[in-house]
Amino acid sequence: MNSLRLLLQLSLGICLSASAADAVLSPLQQRDQWQFEDPAAWEWLGDSGETALVLKKPSHYKPKFRRPLNLAWFGGAQWDSFTLTCEARLDAFNKGNNDLCIAFGGVGDSQFYYAHLGEKADGVHLQLHVVNNSDRKAITTSRAEALPWKPGTWHPIKLVRDAASGSIKVWFEGQLVLEANDKIFGKGRIGLGSFDDLGAFRNVVVEPGAVTLAEAAPMQIEIVAGGGVRVEHAPAAECQVMQPFGIAFDPQDNMFICEETHRLLRVDAKTGVLTVVTGAKSKNAPLGDNGPARDASFIAPHNLVADAEGNLFIADTYHYAVRRVDAKTGVVTTFAGNGSKELSGDGGPATSAGLDGIACLCFNHDFTQLYLGGFSKVIRMVDLKTGLITTVSGIGGSRAMAVDSKGRLFIAAGLGLRILGADGQAVSLSDPAATPPLKGVKHFWADRDDNILIADAGNHLIRKFIVSERRLITLAGNAVKGAGGVPGPALQAQLGEPHGVVSHPRTGDIYIADSRNHRVLRIRNQP
Repeated sequence: MNSLRLLLQLSLGICLSASAADAVLSPLQQRDQWQFEDPAAWEWLGDSGETALVLKKPSHYKPKFRRPLNLAWFGGAQWDSFTLTCEARLDAFNKGNNDLCIAFGGVGDSQFYYAHLGEKADGVHLQLHVVNNSDRKAITTSRAEALPWKPGTWHPIKLVRDAASGSIKVWFEGQLVLEANDKIFGKGRIGLGSFDDLGAFRNVVVEPGAVTLAEAAPMQIEIVAGGGVRVEHAPAAECQVMQPFGIAFDPQDNMFICEETHRLLRVDAKTGVLTVVTGAKSKNAPLGDNGPARDASFIAPHNLVADAEGNLFIADTYHYAVRRVDAKTGVVTTFAGNGSKELSGDGGPATSAGLDGIACLCFNHDFTQLYLGGFSKVIRMVDLKTGLITTVSGIGGSRAMAVDSKGRLFIAAGLGLRILGADGQAVSLSDPAATPPLKGVKHFWADRDDNILIADAGNHLIRKFIVSERRLITLAGNAVKGAGGVPGPALQAQLGEPHGVVSHPRTGDIYIADSRNHRVLRIRNQP
């Protein structure tokens, strides 16, 4: 159990993050934690296969002031800054303006805020209101024109309140639909309901927006390679690293780095000493296939990965190929690509295929498939057993992609991600509340928890997308391009267009190709 906060799963699907002390005082696992203004109007489905809170009939509750006619208040805790996510469903549509409501900051039945999620914007509907011992008053500063409610359909909703700044924001189906700024009420209860319509709520999650982490030290960031003047045969942090783009580890924990400046480097796991595996050569130099890696040439390799035996696969971007370095012999061969800048060869040998600027490689969990992403509009896949190449259907292309342990393929798409499941269906994932939004993403990596690490080069940040929560957080960087703050707290460090990020397969440490600062950084995993 986390010593900082206890996550409680309620029967209704609510997760309450609170301090461990508060959690012990308030177990909050029963239907009676909800206080209904009109109990006869509500139905609790906590014992069914689909847990939900249903407003099943019109309410006879008569509030003192003009406000929602029926609310169910969650009575076991209060929040000031928080994020609430849920799914909501309208069950009865009439010719009027149908709605459901989310109340918060409640200090009494006549003092609270509420989001009025009506179908169409007018003086009352699709507004943020405050009720303060008087009829509701709209406080909305910006809003959408309408909400795409559909009868009997579950719609995802997200409400974020920052009590310190007064900011209130609401999203519907992933779109920001309401904004306001008000500080009348601080900490208070949360309620669900409607003005005068029928509907239901499920999968409600409430999480504090600011948790005291006094017991935890901030994650620290440090240089592990680059920043020095030595060329090789010295500790990696004393050597030169020039525009690193990709990082990989073999089964013996040796680290390999590929540079945009055409070099391939190795850092010994035991000694920490850096050596140059392949030096920079001119763009007209021979490929060097079937010879030692030191004689091979690469043109701006953007990424590399290692398989279970430690063989390296390198995205040789502007040779339009994937090259392989044998772990036992050190011999380089072409694994995929015929050297032509084109998309061709599906269904045939990977070595005969035309590739277009490969910038990312990733294996599936058992190393039987290698995925190729880059500057084209498709993702290619090579079957390691047959050597045949195909185009992945159902999802577009991207230079940033990752495959998790479940075989799901993630790619960068706009301000979020797209995920291709085992069923062949692709869906979009995003966190509309994320600040700043993603910009110029260069690389993805699926960590040990199947969350996606992101090299957010445009913002000079390293981010993590928590898939189960559809939430984007920042792990490193202060969004200012520079080289300061290292070593030190990861969130105070300056980065320079990071193009690569990986987690160590054994330790979980995060390694960053801080490309324009010519260094590789590490954030140590905290147990």
